[in-house]
Amino acid sequence: MSGWTVIRFLHIVGIVLFVGGQLTLVLAITPVLRTTTDGAAAMRRIARRFGVASAVALAVVIVTGAAMASHLSLWHDSTLQAKLGVLVLVAVLTGLHITSTETRVISIALVLCSLLIVWLGVKLTYG
Repeated sequence: MSGWTVIRFLHIVGIVLFVGGQLTLVLAITPVLRTTTDGAAAMRRIARRFGVASAVALAVVIVTGAAMASHLSLWHDSTLQAKLGVLVLVAVLTGLHITSTETRVISIALVLCSLLIVWLGVKLTYG
């Protein structure tokens, strides 16, 4: 097993945690918590916990992605450029999500942008 296999593995695990966690929150946890009396407090606790995990995952994704882009000489690829642009948008939306009181639209936009990043990553890998 090469070091690049480990780097790619860590990249994918980071994506799974970041995007999979978002999907789980939006599709399963949030709808259930909205129906409970203690839902808002529970959601804040879950969001704080997920926020830490997703920040670590995102850092791993950025470091491993940069390493792979350099290794594969992809920095000038238009698909990678688009992916990086959407990643910047995710960062902006994350900042808005943290500071805003009404975050449902922002949450959905974050999930959609994250899925677009995955789509662009697949396109980048498999043409």
